[in-house]
Amino acid sequence: MAVAGKGGKVVIGDGAAKKVVGIKSWSLELSLDTLETTALGDDWKNYITGLKEWSASSEGDYEVPVDEEGQAALQSAFLNGTTVVVKLYVDGKNYYMGEAYINSLSIEDPVDDVVSISIEFTGTGALSFEKGE
Repeated sequence: MAVAGKGGKVVIGDGAAKKVVGIKSWSLELSLDTLETTALGDDWKNYITGLKEWSASSEGDYEVPVDEEGQAALQSAFLNGTTVVVKLYVDGKNYYMGEAYINSLSIEDPVDDVVSISIEFTGTGALSFEKGE
C-alpha cells in the first residue's frame, strides 16, 4: 500500500528526541560496495558484497534557533563537528535511524521568498529500520 509523504518528519536525538520543525522533505540513500571477483576464463563477471554506507538530506523553511532543539541542534552539531542521532520517519510510526555527521548545512535567504535550509547527513555506522506498532 502506498504511503502519503505528509506523515513524514525528521527527528534528532535518542530518548527525548526533538522534531526538526520546518522540514518539508527528506531523502535517504543507501549503498553497498560490490567487489569484482571475476577470474580468467569466466564468461560472466562475479561479485561479492563489501561495505555499506548511507547518507540523507532534508530541506525546509529556516527556523530561528532559540535553543538546542531541532534546527539549532543540527547547526550546533555541524559547527562542533559532532554526531547526531537522526530518525527519518516515513509515516507516523515507521522510521530509519542512525548516527550521522552534518557534512553540509546551507541556508538561502532570497529577497522574494522565505528563508530555506538544506542539511546533508553522512551516516557513521549502521542504519536501522524501526517498525512502529
